Amino acid sequence: MSALRLTSIFYLLPLLGFWLVLIYNLGAQWSVYEQYSYGWAVPILCLYLLWRNAEMPKSGNAESKKQKAESPTPSSLPAFQRFNVSAFQIVGLFLLCLLYAPTRFFHEANPIWRFTSLLWTLEVIGLTLLLLQATHPASPTANHASRLTFPICFFLVAVPWPSGIETFVIQSLMRLNSATTVELLGLFGVPALQHGNVIEVGSGMVGIDEACSGIRSLQATLMISLFLGEMYALSAWRRTFCVFAGFALAFAFNIGRTFLLARVAAAKGVGAVASWHDPAGVTILVTCFLSLWLVARALRAVESGKQKVEEGGPGSVVSGQWSEVGGPVVRSPVVPLSAVSWSLLAWLLVVESGTELWYQSHERATAANLQWSVQHPAQNPSYEEVEIPSNIRGQFLADESTHARWKDGSGNSWQLYYFRWLPAHSLEKRVAIQLAKTHGPEKCLPAAGMTLRAYRGIITVPVAGIQLALQQYVFSAEGTTLHVFYAIYEDPSGTTELANRRKDFPSRVAAALSGSRNYGQRFLEVALIGCERPEDARAALRSELDKIIKVER
Repeated sequence: MSALRLTSIFYLLPLLGFWLVLIYNLGAQWSVYEQYSYGWAVPILCLYLLWRNAEMPKSGNAESKKQKAESPTPSSLPAFQRFNVSAFQIVGLFLLCLLYAPTRFFHEANPIWRFTSLLWTLEVIGLTLLLLQATHPASPTANHASRLTFPICFFLVAVPWPSGIETFVIQSLMRLNSATTVELLGLFGVPALQHGNVIEVGSGMVGIDEACSGIRSLQATLMISLFLGEMYALSAWRRTFCVFAGFALAFAFNIGRTFLLARVAAAKGVGAVASWHDPAGVTILVTCFLSLWLVARALRAVESGKQKVEEGGPGSVVSGQWSEVGGPVVRSPVVPLSAVSWSLLAWLLVVESGTELWYQSHERATAANLQWSVQHPAQNPSYEEVEIPSNIRGQFLADESTHARWKDGSGNSWQLYYFRWLPAHSLEKRVAIQLAKTHGPEKCLPAAGMTLRAYRGIITVPVAGIQLALQQYVFSAEGTTLHVFYAIYEDPSGTTELANRRKDFPSRVAAALSGSRNYGQRFLEVALIGCERPEDARAALRSELDKIIKVER
């Protein structure tokens, strides 16, 4: 490796700090979101593509090689002209660094905010491309830097999609999946009905959520499609075809998986689905990727055959940034790259330390004079604690959790979910706490086939000497009225104030400005069947909460 190349790599080292911090923060989302667990493989694939494209031999005919041999190269230029940053690059680097600080600051309080995740990634990619351009001055091999653009931008496939787009795509495909599966079951003589994302068979209900990882493999399929297109150097339209083929394969294999699980549930009972779920998912995912690899291989074979037919024609010489007279286009040096690299490293340290100091200065001990939890009412023999479904437990990742069902003296049916998170001391724990804030009855119950009839606003219920603020919803499920009372409380604000759920831009900004990062929280959701009037439901709720809420002063 030449000394010039070693010097250019040394100047790029400060970027490693930006990438490590970014990967560390996105990694928490890759660990929590099942559909993005493939993100851990993306940095490795990026490094492979960088190495592969950097070592790729330059194409060109003998005449172009002769011209390159006779022309001056960047290494023959004076040292002060080799690595200097132009005015355009300086402006770009300054703007990206300026934008990096607020992005990092707001993301710390909102570790699952898709907007800051994408913006942060684009900023680091932009810094990388600008510095990479500076370490490869204008020369006949200027296309060397351009070959590294795709491997760097490929990292974008590991960034979670914007929530609105992801929710629309996922929900639309899940409903289409359930509708298609119901039709296929009918063709095979298995009676089935669709209820939103739930399929009803003779033995019970099969939720599409049990097979949702197949639907969500669309993101992983997109990643594999783009990677194979670059690895096999496919043309633009063949890469596009490969992406759409990946989507079609993912959807088709997922329908096969859902059909299999529904058939198992119809034949052996809903309980048998659990033993088939993971093996079917792994088998179908591997088969989908192998099929996509075969498609990419076939496209590569077709393209290679076409290139062989066209061989023999006049070769084209890529002029890059060389002038028509044969000399290099020399940029006016502005700032040495070494100074820019050290400045980037210093800025990274300033932003990271400043962000940490801000949030540490706002974190305070939780008030210890009042603690409350859920207890077993000894006077109600029908009260029973039920095992929390694995998919819910995996999404919430709480320190304490309770799922209970019971009937009151009037015959009303009750169901309760209670989760408790202690103050977080790790990024992954903060992600879990913030993820819990995104779950609510207004979002989750309609996905299960229920209809929201009314939102009754925020009510206050006196319980055991404290005040509980709760949101009241009224749902309809197959003609039955369901009252749902729901709240999330952060420890510092107690039970009289609902937590900031970070549902919009102003609330996320407010969370950052208030230094809300590591607070513990509680989640309470109570559902009631048996009352028609909301007023009666509230009165029944107060009576039941007095029996199950335990307050310690």
